Amino acid sequence: MNTDAARIPIAASVSPEARGKLEGIRAFLTAMPATPQPRTQEEFDAAAARGAIFAEQLGKSVLDALGTIATERMLGGIPTLDVVPPEFEDDGSIIVYVHGGGFVTGSARANLVTAALAATSSGRRVISIDYMLAPRATYDVILDQVAAVWSALLAEGADAGKMGLFGDSAGGCIVAATALLLRDRGIPAPAAIVMLSPVTDIAGEGDTTATLAHADYLDATVRDLARSAYAPGADLTGPLVSPVFGDFTQGYPPALIQVGTREILLSDSVRLHRRLRAAGCSSRLEVYEGMPHVFQSLLADAPEGREAWAEMTAFWADYLA
Repeated sequence: MNTDAARIPIAASVSPEARGKLEGIRAFLTAMPATPQPRTQEEFDAAAARGAIFAEQLGKSVLDALGTIATERMLGGIPTLDVVPPEFEDDGSIIVYVHGGGFVTGSARANLVTAALAATSSGRRVISIDYMLAPRATYDVILDQVAAVWSALLAEGADAGKMGLFGDSAGGCIVAATALLLRDRGIPAPAAIVMLSPVTDIAGEGDTTATLAHADYLDATVRDLARSAYAPGADLTGPLVSPVFGDFTQGYPPALIQVGTREILLSDSVRLHRRLRAAGCSSRLEVYEGMPHVFQSLLADAPEGREAWAEMTAFWADYLA
């Protein structure tokens, strides 16, 4: 996290509801004690455990209000949560969710709020994958785990034409790369893919990595951890590591990318969108004024959050029919 969080500005153009929430988030981040970047597996495990406690505490009231039902399932040997909204009517469509957390934190349970929001806003089943975190697993292992869950759903009779991939932040990187992996392995591809503030270039060569560093509560740590833990020693321009470098001329699912104007990953979204469009693929980029990283879950009940989830719901309805 940005060590100077107390000075992070809030755009005057955001809604009053968003401003109130952002001021609270800024105060919370400012009060958090600085912790060194983890180096050993034990330190990574401890950081992930602390993050899970915070996430579950912060998300409890939201989950209680949403009323979703989450059931543990093993798919392809990988633990998942099967999340459905209240009064769920199954039409066979599925959204497969890969959580964020900088590749080294988070879990299906800790990130349940995002999965629950996706389920309740869309009215669809969400399968949230509890993939093994880096550095215990590197990018290739993690992508194989996501592909294993996808293949297990197909083996159960799910229709790829009614299935989507969904990921935020680091999860956005993973789902973007998984779509390439499935295509190259000849496995039926997702009907559509949604990415929220995705990491698409592990090297961090996009313009806003520098120009928006003062405005984002994230800092270079996310890419430092990606290089050292998620893809140690890997070619950072390899498409399964940094999907912005993928060959999209061989086909890619229709994509929706959402990002804010106050995040260092804005360029990651812009560059992926332009690469997809240049290859003739369907890509829709939505840039939200004054919004921070993964605002959709942080500000779900602010006008900006409600608009973002409504756009996602319409997108899924277009492609998962």
